[in-house]
Amino acid sequence: MAAKETSPILIVAAKEFKDYLSSKRFLALFGVLAVLTIIGAITGLINYNEQLSTYNSNLQTVKSETVSAGGMMLKMIGGMPSLLSIFQSYGTYIASFGMLLAISMGFDMITREKEEGTLKLLLTHPVFRDSVINGKLLGAGAMLFMVLASTFLATTAIMMFFGIVPGMDDLARIGAFFVMTLLFLFTYLAIAVTASTVSPNSSMAVLIAIFIVLIGAVVPSISSTVGSAIMGTAPQMMIPSTSGATLGDSTSPGSVIVGSSGGTTTVVTYAVSDGGPGGAPGISRNGTPMTINPEYTSYWSTRNTIEGIMNVISPSYNYEVISQVITEELSSPRTSGSNPGFFQRSADQSVSLMESLSSVWMNILALVVMIIVGFGISYVKFIRVDVR
Repeated sequence: MAAKETSPILIVAAKEFKDYLSSKRFLALFGVLAVLTIIGAITGLINYNEQLSTYNSNLQTVKSETVSAGGMMLKMIGGMPSLLSIFQSYGTYIASFGMLLAISMGFDMITREKEEGTLKLLLTHPVFRDSVINGKLLGAGAMLFMVLASTFLATTAIMMFFGIVPGMDDLARIGAFFVMTLLFLFTYLAIAVTASTVSPNSSMAVLIAIFIVLIGAVVPSISSTVGSAIMGTAPQMMIPSTSGATLGDSTSPGSVIVGSSGGTTTVVTYAVSDGGPGGAPGISRNGTPMTINPEYTSYWSTRNTIEGIMNVISPSYNYEVISQVITEELSSPRTSGSNPGFFQRSADQSVSLMESLSSVWMNILALVVMIIVGFGISYVKFIRVDVR
């Protein structure tokens, strides 16, 4: 029985894969990324140990200090740091250098073949055009998968070498983080391949790819300004309570979150009879009961929607918020800018992976749509390209 003929798509994919392995540019970028992976893993380990030490210190402080309030004890501290924070530094490098690697792999995928005359020669063989473009995309995708898998395994190995063993939930989050990072890299690969198929040469392709990348980088930095310009000044956060209720009980100490930075939530504790610490939210200096202004909540809800719609077109922003909820085990992305942060995870609260991912489903969908649109345009354009 004759051996089964190999699919043309797989033949083209294998050739594309081998071309990357023999490319000095690719190997140089991959080498730099490997070094950055090691640096990121070590940096993440140092940060994790520091966070763990701070958490243990705060925990001991809370246990040793009791605030008497009708026999009740107030114990509010930030949640225990996740060992997934080790991947945060790694994610930072991937967001920048991994993006560069993906673009370098795709910007001349088609233009190089046209410039060297190999595309015309290739299409003279008994192979359909769709097999060529599909094979090239498959080969590039397989190489990106291999690059990412090797760096992830290296980071995990370093983590376990230092005695940090992930549990089942941690492994699930690492797997989800891997898939989301792969989606992110595929997005920029799709952008680069699209630029390559619509451009007459590699120089124009790289300029188009860089222009699109710059748009994605600039939008998140100006979305807050645009949102502020549209919505105007935020209303007052606290107003006198008409019901006489406050954020804290009228005869016991109260607490309110006054800020959140870097995942660490600040909780101010005060006694109502004392009028709060310098007029803290929830109670005025003269003891007047205060409540959150509904207009303030509505203002930030609308403004966040406006900024979110703008930011969703940025692959880097989408990857940032997705990485945030996965690695920090949050139920929703941390807020930024002048909008006060909210207490998202207390010491005894557990956030499941599905809760984290469901809070950023729009960002995940945005990456998927960008990949489909980018590869779709590349496919249609290549099928119709004139190689004469």
